[in-house]
This record gives sequence, structure tokens and C-alpha cells, in this order.
Amino acid sequence: MKKIKLFLIMLLSVVAYGMSAQDTDSVYVAVFDWDENDPIYNTPQQYTPQRTTSPDSVQRLFDENGELTRIKVSPEDVKNKIISPNPRYDDIVWQKTVLKVVDMRELQNRPLYYPCEDLTPETNKNLYSIIFSNVLDGRLPAYKSNVVFDQTYCPPFTDENRLDVEEFLNATNLRYMGGEDTWSRVNYLNPGVVKCYLKIAYYFDKSTSTFHQKILAVGPLYDENYGKRDDIRTAVFFWVPYERLRPFLQEEFVRMNNRTNVAKVSFDEFLMRGYYNSYIIKDYDVTGQDIDKGLTDPRMIRQEQQRVEDYILSVEQDLWEY
Repeated sequence: MKKIKLFLIMLLSVVAYGMSAQDTDSVYVAVFDWDENDPIYNTPQQYTPQRTTSPDSVQRLFDENGELTRIKVSPEDVKNKIISPNPRYDDIVWQKTVLKVVDMRELQNRPLYYPCEDLTPETNKNLYSIIFSNVLDGRLPAYKSNVVFDQTYCPPFTDENRLDVEEFLNATNLRYMGGEDTWSRVNYLNPGVVKCYLKIAYYFDKSTSTFHQKILAVGPLYDENYGKRDDIRTAVFFWVPYERLRPFLQEEFVRMNNRTNVAKVSFDEFLMRGYYNSYIIKDYDVTGQDIDKGLTDPRMIRQEQQRVEDYILSVEQDLWEY
């Protein structure tokens, strides 16, 4: 009797092993040896082919010459990354616009200024070289008022204020002194552009109960004392709409600090996330005048700047009071 039971147990084990092996083989066939003409394996629910990544499509640290690779994204990738919220006007219950100065010589802002000499299309860029090269090549519209010549005045972006590049080259002697090509002219002015103006709008959207800031325009400022060009004076040559500038800023990357040379933050992210240091020079209130207008004491100017900054901060922290 014991022999019969042992025989039955062994027989059942062999049958179970055979069934298991048969199931395993069937799974193997379903995964790897499908028939392309069989509709079962061509349906999206049953089979999804896996894409393989070509080694040539992966960015490497060194190029074919053994030099460090400069990171750059394609225009198609830029379009997919840019997000521009545009809330309804009726949902905005509070809004304030200010003009800020970013001094690119400050330690925190140096990623916007360097490198500043001997730039080419193949080298890393700084903020002004990205702006100016695209303005000269006609890819980025620039604007300057023909009526109001105040340096802090950001003109309306209309056809009447559109910058004529040819007239600009003649007025600044760049056509003759700066060289014949775009990047020679960029390098001629680049070291002297040490500041830029940012026109920024702060607003509270009641539909989402969120506080936002949006950069509206950028105005690079040339300083004759720093650039030391006898034929060019301190001036804001033009203003550019930030929304039109963003695709070009997304293509280039900045080096955040001296601890590492790895650059994975784009110029657009650097500005949009507020990684820079700045101070307010104009409050677009009822009068819309410069903060330092009529003031000569630096302490009083700083107090007025601090007042506007504290007001914006208080609104952001106490949203439900508005």
C-alpha cells in the first residue's frame, strides 16, 4: 500500500512539472516569438514594442575632439517646456508692477554676466549676448521710444517703437567700430553691459488662490565707465518682451556657482525662479516715477525701496486680507 501511494505521489509530481514547463514555454513564445501576422499580438492591448535608444542620441560629456560638450537643446524641445499662464482679467484682485535693477557684477548674478569676452555661436553665452545676437539677426524684436528718452522708461511694444537695427548700428558706430559680423559687434559691447532692467508684474489670482510674478520686459544697460568705449555712452539701447525672449533663454544654460561647472539650469529658469539679486528702482503706482526722484540721500532711497519690497511681501504672506 505504501508503495502504491509513493508511486502516485511521484506520478503527480511528474505531471505537475510537465504542466509547469508547458506553461513556461507558452509564456516564452507569447513574449518573444510572436507572429507578426497574428492579430492577437498586433493589438495595442497585447503587445507594445519597446523603443531602443541609439548611443548617438545621448549627450556625452566630451565631444569628438575630447573637449567638454556644450549643452544645448533643440527649438522643438523648448516649445514643449515653456509654460505661460495667462489668467482671466476678472480673476485678478490685486496686481502691482515694478521695475528692478539686476547688477550682474554681484556675486549672485555673475552667471548672467560671464563669459563676457570672445564669444562665438559655439561657446557658452551670457544674458546680453543671447539678447543682442538675436536682435541683430532679426529673430528677436526690440523696442525703443522715439519720444521719451528716460532710461527707466519701458515703451509700449508697438510698431511705432520697433527698433530699426540698421539705424541703431549707425547711431552707435557699431557698423564701423564693432566689426562686420554679429558676434564681433556683440563682443564689442558685451563687457560694458553690467546691468539690466526687469519689468515685473506681481498679481494674485483668486480662481486658484495663488500669488504669481511674471517678467514682462528686459532692458540691458550699458555703462560707459565700465565698458570704456569713447564712442558709446551709458544707455539702455532697447527693450525686449520677455515672452518673445524666453525660447532663446531656454536653449542656453548657466553655471550656477564656482563649486561645479555642470550647467543644467537654463537662463529662463534662472530668471523665472528668482535666483538673482535685485533692487527696485521704479514703482508703477499713480505717478509711475522713479523711486529716487527728488531724493539725494542714499538712506532715504533705500528706505523707499524697502517700503515697496515689504509691501509686496506682506501681500504675498497675507493673501486673504485682499
